[in-house]
Amino acid sequence: MGRKLALLIANYTYDDEGLRRLTAPAHDAEALADVLRDPNIAGFDVTVLVNEPHHRIGEALGAFFHGRRHDDLTLLYFTGHGLKDDEGRLHLAAANTRRDNLLFTSLPAEQIDRAMSGCMSRRQVLILDCCYSGAFPATARLTKGDADVHTLERFQGRGRTVLTASDATQYSFEGDRVSGSAPQSVFTRHLVQGLRDGGADLDGDGDITLDELYSYVHDRVVAELPHQRPKKQENVEGRIVIARNVNWALPAQIRVALDSPIALVRLGAVEPLAHLRRFGNATVRRRAEEELRRLTEDDSRSVSGAAASQLGDGPAALGDGPAAEHPEPPVAAPTPAPAKAVPPPVPAPAPTPAPVKDVPARPGTELWSFQTDNCVRSTPTVVDGVVYVGGDGGSLHAVDAATGRRRWSRALNGGPVRSAPAVRGDLVYTTAGRALYATDRGTGQGRWEFAERRLGASATVGVLDDRVCVGNSGTLYVLDADGGTPHWRYSVGMTTLKWVAMDGSLAIVGNEGNHVYALDALVRRKKWGTRVAYSPVSGPSALSDGTLYIGNERGELHALDTSNGQRKWRHDTGSPIRSAPAVADGTVYVGNDDGRLYALDAATGEVRWRFTAMGPVRTTPAVTGTTVHFGSDDGSVYAVDVTTGRERWRFPTGGPVASSPVVADGVLYVGSDDTRLYAVAAG
Repeated sequence: MGRKLALLIANYTYDDEGLRRLTAPAHDAEALADVLRDPNIAGFDVTVLVNEPHHRIGEALGAFFHGRRHDDLTLLYFTGHGLKDDEGRLHLAAANTRRDNLLFTSLPAEQIDRAMSGCMSRRQVLILDCCYSGAFPATARLTKGDADVHTLERFQGRGRTVLTASDATQYSFEGDRVSGSAPQSVFTRHLVQGLRDGGADLDGDGDITLDELYSYVHDRVVAELPHQRPKKQENVEGRIVIARNVNWALPAQIRVALDSPIALVRLGAVEPLAHLRRFGNATVRRRAEEELRRLTEDDSRSVSGAAASQLGDGPAALGDGPAAEHPEPPVAAPTPAPAKAVPPPVPAPAPTPAPVKDVPARPGTELWSFQTDNCVRSTPTVVDGVVYVGGDGGSLHAVDAATGRRRWSRALNGGPVRSAPAVRGDLVYTTAGRALYATDRGTGQGRWEFAERRLGASATVGVLDDRVCVGNSGTLYVLDADGGTPHWRYSVGMTTLKWVAMDGSLAIVGNEGNHVYALDALVRRKKWGTRVAYSPVSGPSALSDGTLYIGNERGELHALDTSNGQRKWRHDTGSPIRSAPAVADGTVYVGNDDGRLYALDAATGEVRWRFTAMGPVRTTPAVTGTTVHFGSDDGSVYAVDVTTGRERWRFPTGGPVASSPVVADGVLYVGSDDTRLYAVAAG
């Protein structure tokens, strides 16, 4: 198990006369150190530097990031002042920093970024509680035209999460006179409070993740200082648990239900307790199991039976559906095979869950679930009564949409399968690792594969007539759909292509170099290219009526004209957008890392309403009728009214939901990190 290490840097006093005139931040670093050190809360090994010169801080940074392991969690915190030089570059001020000599007396952001990039840890956290300014009046030409410091853009990197209290310049200098003032340091105060009293445990599972901590702090900072907007940027796999909720207690609604003299009310506590037992931390699971065991002795037969069922002492657990009653065998792990060898399809097991159409169910009711061998983060594709979905275990699955029975599973031998399968004729296409695979829809046998460098588990596939489009590290490939033979390739530079969207004959691609290109897939010609600040992360379902709706890691949603790439409007949601929006009936729906789902006017970008979930929203919504459905890292699938933004129902799974839901014939299909594919009554 990896270590947890923190380096906290605080500067309250400065040699520079101008910096001394600023309001000094409160001594919050020491309070943060205390809560991070507490073995009952966070258990970090903490080093604190206060009012040190830049060379001492530099030495400490080098030692902090050196010799770390992949599974170590490193947390670097800085509180003080950030200064932009005449070229707009960011420097963090130390005790000896002079504004007329930033290069040799401060900590350039570039230097810190290089130190983090050279660290082996793939769980790095950077927290900046800074107030910003230009160093001298000459910088006013920069700050007047652009009040943002673009802190997140300066610290991009894999395995890294960045939290910043603000991203705007708050003051300036006229000689040594200060115009404006440094904001009150409320960011760290709320960080400490959320960790110390457990208030940041937003989903009540006993653990405080980095996402929860940011959401907690963001809302309280904005409520206290409406003009200060904390920001977050991350590029990590899975969730990062920062601390435990030492004040966790059984939720009040469960306690009330347990103490009720009415059996039906007590019965209502069983499923929430089972939910806590499934994915709470050790303390939460233990308490939930104790309460369930107490309920097995309830004088109501329905209550005792339901509790015993959840503990495995009786019939199938509530909410587990037919799959819990007849568990399917796990998919066989991929085995090495010679190049181009096709692994045999996994034979179908024998579960016989009831058909969907025979189950009269209200919206939000589970119809069946299908057990895979690992997390399900692929977006399902439903065609002709079959659900195609990939899993992190490296397999592509075909599941009967009505019954939840396995038709076949194919091990692709290429790593996790996270792309949405694309279907054309009798073939289904998906990527895994370094290859694009074509699989026979009927038998699960491989037809062909195309391997070129590394396509990536999440690389999207576009289908146009008899052609298949897929991108890798800088190149778009257009292949023959039947045989996999390349028609042509088009290079857009060395940066990784993140997605492909098809609009008629156009293949629109976005890359990590902040660019979007439209290429004619039939004649190999670039139609247009445009730049979107920060890495564009939208995807195929963001196209509607000649407009591409595309999000970025800064939290902005852009509407681009697909005929020329020109921007129609832009809306800032305040937190990174990780997945494609959905468009329906003149409204764009998009989620972000703050746990919010926005409904925006498709023509103007104006907010119609916003809904707050209990965790980040990193899935593309699915809209049907008057309901929009989406998943969250809090483990739930939500259904919200498209007109009012009010919740209609939610469906709990056993893990974060990174799989975008799809709706077909009144049924919602979605995967979860709990290794299952679910079918849920939609509406």
